[in-house]
Amino acid sequence: MSYKSLFFILIWCIFLFTPDTQAQTGEIKTVVIDPGHGGKDCGAVGAKSYEKNITLKIALKTGDYIKKKYPDVKVIYTRDDDSSVDLYERANIANRNNADVFISIHCNSVANSPKTGGAETYVMGAHRDAANLNVAKKENASILYEDNTDEHYGGFDLNSTEAYIAMSYIQSEYKDESLQLAEYVQDELVNRAKRGDRGVQQAGFLVLYKTAMPSILVEIGFISNPKEEDYLTNDNGQSYIASAIYRAFCTYKTNYEKEAQSVYDMASTETKTETEPVAKSETKQENKTTAKTEQETKTVVKDENGVVYRVQFVSRSSKVANPGATFKGLEDIYVYEYKGLIRYTAGCFSTKEEAEKYRREVVSKKYKDAFVAKFENGKRVN
Repeated sequence: MSYKSLFFILIWCIFLFTPDTQAQTGEIKTVVIDPGHGGKDCGAVGAKSYEKNITLKIALKTGDYIKKKYPDVKVIYTRDDDSSVDLYERANIANRNNADVFISIHCNSVANSPKTGGAETYVMGAHRDAANLNVAKKENASILYEDNTDEHYGGFDLNSTEAYIAMSYIQSEYKDESLQLAEYVQDELVNRAKRGDRGVQQAGFLVLYKTAMPSILVEIGFISNPKEEDYLTNDNGQSYIASAIYRAFCTYKTNYEKEAQSVYDMASTETKTETEPVAKSETKQENKTTAKTEQETKTVVKDENGVVYRVQFVSRSSKVANPGATFKGLEDIYVYEYKGLIRYTAGCFSTKEEAEKYRREVVSKKYKDAFVAKFENGKRVN
């Protein structure tokens, strides 16, 4: 990679890494549903339909299902008619309303391949192949219909590989929750709506990167496939897809709130100091666990400023009873609470380079979203 490319990545990361952050509470009170495209931006075009119309109908149906089931949940649409809404403003709508969940609904399309079909659900992250990158490029192309894109997206180049590499460096505080929601949605689309399973994926979507809550983008099917277009434009098919997304939301809400309550109940029975990690009582009660308290681990290795680097590999809404047995093959497991969730790290290093080397080993043990976190005097600082 050229020096110029590295410089571009640095500048883009600085620009991108400025989302408003908010801690998700113990209840799911607000959901923002985003019908992709709209107005002058038609999105993908099928033989007899536009993506913008399909996504709007399914979004409204999804919201109606949620409101009937949960009258106390506030459902907000980024648009509820055929209007244009900039990508950055869709995220702003969610952030301004302190949304707990953001769901963006889209249709897929591929040229000269009418048999390609199936549904896939995305979270913000690094694309794994050219197909995922192409999906992101098509959805991000909505900025071509917007004004002042340099101001809102920092000169983002839709066709620049470096721009997407830069975007992949963003570490969302809500990635674990987003992945969980995405898995629920994908499972419902396959089993209830009987869509082909293209799996849960990651890619760089401009509509997701500034959202400060669990966020997903759902590609409900291929408008370029005649059979799928018939399904997507049929009221019965739209109802099944909306029902699938709604059911996934219900599952996520139920499980999240149950686990959050469990964390609250456990926390209310423990006396904790600022530097005392959540798992301290576990290490006293269970000799088999390898989870360590901050007092134990911070003396293992640190520099003169009390700085250490650990590899965060998973977040949970509730504590694991025996981390050593659950997360086999990882060293120096450490647990702490951050923004309402229980976070687990492995390793303890004095330099980021050493931690990054160990991160690659952690990734090889099936923790593909692991990243390096910095701690100073017992507190996470990045």
